[in-house]
This record gives sequence, C-alpha cells and structure tokens, in this order.
Amino acid sequence: MLITVTRAGQVALSLKAPQEDPLNRLADQVGRVLTGPVVKIVSFGVAVRLAPDVEGFLPLFELTDQPAETPDQLAEEGQLITVKVAEADLQRHRARLDRPH
Repeated sequence: MLITVTRAGQVALSLKAPQEDPLNRLADQVGRVLTGPVVKIVSFGVAVRLAPDVEGFLPLFELTDQPAETPDQLAEEGQLITVKVAEADLQRHRARLDRPH
C-alpha cells in the first residue's frame, strides 16, 4: 500500500505500487545499438521507440550524411531504424540517440 500526503494536506491511499521510470531501464543501455520503429517525425529529427513506454530522439543530422531538408525525406513512421543510445538523461527525462558507426 502506498500512502501519500497531498499539497492540501489530505492523505491518499493506493494499492498500486509506484511504477519504475521506464527511462531507468534505458540508462543501462547507453552505448548499445538497438533497433526500433520510428514513431514520430518532426522538422529536426525523429522519435524512435526503443522499448514499451521508452522513446529516444535521433536528430536530423544523425540520420544521414546526405543533405536533407526534412527527416520525412529519410524515414517514415513505422520504419525500423537502428540507433545507438548516446545518452539517457534521467533529470530531464530524455534519451538522445546517435547513428551507429
């Protein structure tokens, strides 16, 4: 049982155990090469799902050595892509990816 006190001073009870931050699992994977699907494309890069509830960001300049103006010229949602986990920033809750060399 989990007991917490709210800001208003109320006591909240929960039978659900606190969940581990999924990014903690990725912190052990820094430097490893993983494959996952592209789940989102933005103008400056793509988000790649590395595990359930864990996504990392691959910047546009890491997608290719060839000139490209937008990532949708290089990848599409659902496409499997191989990446290297460069950083798992637990403070900012971000995972940065690189292209494996």
